[in-house]
Amino acid sequence: MVEQAKTGGMWRNPWRLIGWGGILGLLLLPAVAMQFTHEVDWSGGDFLFAFLMLGSVGLAVELTVRASPAWTYRAGMGIVLAACFLTIWINLAVGFVGSEDNPINALFFLVPLSAVAVSVLSGFRARGMAVASALAAAVQIGVMLYIWTTGQGFPIGVTLFFGTLWCVAAGLFHQAARQRS
Repeated sequence: MVEQAKTGGMWRNPWRLIGWGGILGLLLLPAVAMQFTHEVDWSGGDFLFAFLMLGSVGLAVELTVRASPAWTYRAGMGIVLAACFLTIWINLAVGFVGSEDNPINALFFLVPLSAVAVSVLSGFRARGMAVASALAAAVQIGVMLYIWTTGQGFPIGVTLFFGTLWCVAAGLFHQAARQRS
């Protein structure tokens, strides 16, 4: 690893370059758009938040690749990262129910929070990740049912989309756990 760092070999992996270059490109999009339209108006804080979100996902992908050679584990983690990222990003940007200012939208943060908490407690092992993903699907359904029963909307499309992601991830982690046994 030290020799690789000296020669720059760790950056010769095209997937790593594509991944981090893609993150840089995504961060540059609003900066370029701001030059052409007043519709895009990001502050320094917006760029910092985007950098932290995208950088966290990039770092998690790097760690996942090192953690397990199993494609099922890697695919499951990719889906979990996408579901967490999209839940947070969409909810903060426009909200799932009404606008981003609707306080009921805060409930949707419970979904990735529950997944992350159980993942950490399980040491990110495949079996624990399967439980974390299944729990996130259940929390997603619970949030939808609460919003519906309180008469504040019926986010069925959001629940179906994210619930499916969480269930597919749970299945992939379950398969990864079975492969290790």
